[in-house]
Amino acid sequence: MEEGLAAAMEFASPALVELLPDLSPEEQLRLHNGGDACRTRKQRQRHASNKQQPIPHLRRPSERERDMFIIPQVHHALRHYNARHPGAEFDAVKPLMQCRVGFRDQAWFHLNFWARSRSGGSNSKLKRFFAEVHYKQPSPASSSNSPFVPSSFPICIPNPIPIVEVCTIIEEPLSQYRSSCAFCPASYDILHPKGSRKFVCGNDKDRTEQRLVQSNAGTCPGMPFTGIPCG
Repeated sequence: MEEGLAAAMEFASPALVELLPDLSPEEQLRLHNGGDACRTRKQRQRHASNKQQPIPHLRRPSERERDMFIIPQVHHALRHYNARHPGAEFDAVKPLMQCRVGFRDQAWFHLNFWARSRSGGSNSKLKRFFAEVHYKQPSPASSSNSPFVPSSFPICIPNPIPIVEVCTIIEEPLSQYRSSCAFCPASYDILHPKGSRKFVCGNDKDRTEQRLVQSNAGTCPGMPFTGIPCG
């Protein structure tokens, strides 16, 4: 876990506007439409707030804070991918969306992120990835004094072991992929691999048996990078 935290602190994620030239036309359009959707949700929320009692203001995390929360999962996922694709490795560029759930007494994450091919050079277009990552307790003895809560952030347990079930490129056209699963709401816009068995947690085949419990209370709706905690 210390390695993941160090990577998060050292990672300098560029701002969205800086990446526009590196995105495919389809990614640029999706980003634009996503921004419009966020503004529409904000308008509906403001309209609803006029009819309800005001709620306490929650500070929205900065873009850097959001990226730092997601980047450990991104690094774990890419290490898994690169080890299985020698000569076709990628480097992380920008975390996108992330959602988490408690399943099998572990915290499971689905996420999308952009990465760049090492062989393609700095002018290559960014590729979107999907990854499924979860964290395992190292041993009952080492964690006996720090009980694991499935809905908590992985840092809440000592030295959790990251396990990557899948890390794969989401090829264009992006419209062919679903933006939801049994625990990822469609509003999070996390594109999932095609096929019900392409990922373990939240797939359609095991939807009933898994009985997933979402652990995203306190997320930040209406943001381009939804599905992450409000700090």
